[in-house]
Amino acid sequence: MSFWYKERQKMALWWNGISRQEIHSYVYTAVLFLFLTFLYFMSIHISGLFSWYRFQRSMMECFIMLFLTQLMTGKNMLHPFWRIGYIPFALWITVFPYCITHALNGSHYSDFNHLTPYFLTAFGVLLLLFFMMNIISKAVLGKKMMTVIVLAMAGYFSFSPFIYLLHFHLTGMVLSPRELFFASHMPMDWIAHIIYPRIGWSGLIAIALGMIIYLTLYCRWIWSSAYHLNPRWKDQHGTQISILYRILQLLVFIGCVWLLVRWSSECFPMKEFNSINAYEEYLDTITNSNP
Repeated sequence: MSFWYKERQKMALWWNGISRQEIHSYVYTAVLFLFLTFLYFMSIHISGLFSWYRFQRSMMECFIMLFLTQLMTGKNMLHPFWRIGYIPFALWITVFPYCITHALNGSHYSDFNHLTPYFLTAFGVLLLLFFMMNIISKAVLGKKMMTVIVLAMAGYFSFSPFIYLLHFHLTGMVLSPRELFFASHMPMDWIAHIIYPRIGWSGLIAIALGMIIYLTLYCRWIWSSAYHLNPRWKDQHGTQISILYRILQLLVFIGCVWLLVRWSSECFPMKEFNSINAYEEYLDTITNSNP
């Protein structure tokens, strides 16, 4: 038999193994997830939710990515692998809108256009963490290292909103994307100039302990989800490995990575890293404004 004939046979077996009920679950969970997100934005009075240019187009893109990701992995959004990304996603879509619309230097006109990079970055993080959980769950060696990699990503995208919220709480102002980049990648300078003068050693110790507890619990959650999964969530189909199937999975994965890279660059503009003088002026302004 020819290679393409075998591939078609394997793809046919995979497709025939997907029940109509599974397809419906992929559609329903994706629609419900996005609908709840829509209701949340409505509840905090974000405008522009009925505009195709930003919100509706973004929701359509997210639905397509959600459906394809579930279809190509055989896991709907109730699966434990998805849950690992729900906390970073929730932090990104709650912290940034709140701070941006309430800060002294923020945008009091709460239009979704200002929130698009944060929403789509959060969505990219959710998808990528899910894919990473799929990958590490199949590992035989290096389980601890892979768990740490997933934890590092979940921690980084959890602490970025925390940095944003903490800065807003202490100064009443929000960080610009450039300033958020420096605060995330040069934390010692940010802590020394902005955080420490306002909360002292006791506050820093409390924050550090909170982060350690958060990461410890998250690490245990990742480990148990990846390597001690309840049998009811395990794949029962035993799909044959098809090169075409793997290529389709890879294309969906690349789409998820592109979504994250494309929009996170709006939140963390690394191209402005050379603008260190502007950041130092910002630090001087904050330091001199201390009571």
